[in-house]
Amino acid sequence: MKKTIILLSALAIWACTPAQQPVNNQNDPQGQTPGGKTDDPENPGTPGSEEPNFDPEPWYDTNFWDRTDREKEGLRGPVKKWHIGTYTTYDEYEYDQSGRLVKQAYVNTTDSESGHEWRYTYDSKGRCIKRVYYDSYYTDGGDYYEFEYNNEGKYVAGDFFFAGPSVAGYLDGIIKDLSLIRYVMVQPDRKTFRETIYTFGDDGNLFVEEHTYLLMMGSDEKEYEESYFYTWVYEGGYPKSLETDNLRYKVLNITYYPNGMYKDFVFKEQNSYNFDTGWDTHTYKMLDNPRYLEMETFELGGTPSSISLTPGKRLKTYNEHYDIVKNEEWYEDVATPTYTDTFTNYTYDKYGNWVTHEETVIARWTGQESTSTIERVIEYY
Repeated sequence: MKKTIILLSALAIWACTPAQQPVNNQNDPQGQTPGGKTDDPENPGTPGSEEPNFDPEPWYDTNFWDRTDREKEGLRGPVKKWHIGTYTTYDEYEYDQSGRLVKQAYVNTTDSESGHEWRYTYDSKGRCIKRVYYDSYYTDGGDYYEFEYNNEGKYVAGDFFFAGPSVAGYLDGIIKDLSLIRYVMVQPDRKTFRETIYTFGDDGNLFVEEHTYLLMMGSDEKEYEESYFYTWVYEGGYPKSLETDNLRYKVLNITYYPNGMYKDFVFKEQNSYNFDTGWDTHTYKMLDNPRYLEMETFELGGTPSSISLTPGKRLKTYNEHYDIVKNEEWYEDVATPTYTDTFTNYTYDKYGNWVTHEETVIARWTGQESTSTIERVIEYY
């Protein structure tokens, strides 16, 4: 039986390439040092004697949603792969020479069996058409996503874009040309499907329909079929607002910088703890810069919670290279922040990508402060 349902929570984001940014140098207000030079011909990204080049990259003038995955990450130069090398577990991102993400791997250096990865396939226009999960069990591929592109030249609000920048609106919040996402969860005796179809109307607005169903292995009969629908209002070629009774979220207003990055993102979320109490309005102000899609301020419309690590307000400041130098969080209505994290003593390689910094953070649960050196391992073509 087919019915309309209300989506109560966002599922996993279909593409996940989070920008791990560093944050305030008490000794160096710009949050970086002149280091990070390179003279090693065998590893052209390592520190050495050559001064970092911070000249604007050509892609700084490209619309953010037309950039490659590598450029959306804010990476300069011919980066092949990178990961944070400080910890025993990490995510590693690998790009082809054109800058498209081809592999995203979770690595556990103490337990290789727990490792897993997503692999990406592209069409002749450089658009991702398939994303497949692999691990020690699914050696031939497990869960997967398929993508179709029949909205030529359109900037399409992707999966769970309505949940705000910190949930699903970052690197793949908008997907150019997109017309369908098909997610398939693979289990030994069944496959569960979620198909999202995107269609533009004559008024320029985007109609979205989502269908979920289950197929038992060897059967073509759809079981547990459910659907819901909503419409994005567009302005200037971008999604602007969303008003619907079918979702836990409503988007009040989105504005954009000239390069396509979000400027302000204001949305309402149905109260997580008691739906009867109404809606909380959340406001993001994004950083005005050519390199990273990053938040500058966030204000929570609901009640701050140290238990769920949801601050009432967050403020981030950045250095002249757009790397974050301070993160301040308020959990109480006071003039001074409850927590302040700082990231100092940046070093950069010759391409202008940071390779080390010192990170001073306060543990939210215990209040303990710690300082550590964070290393980013970057391999270049």
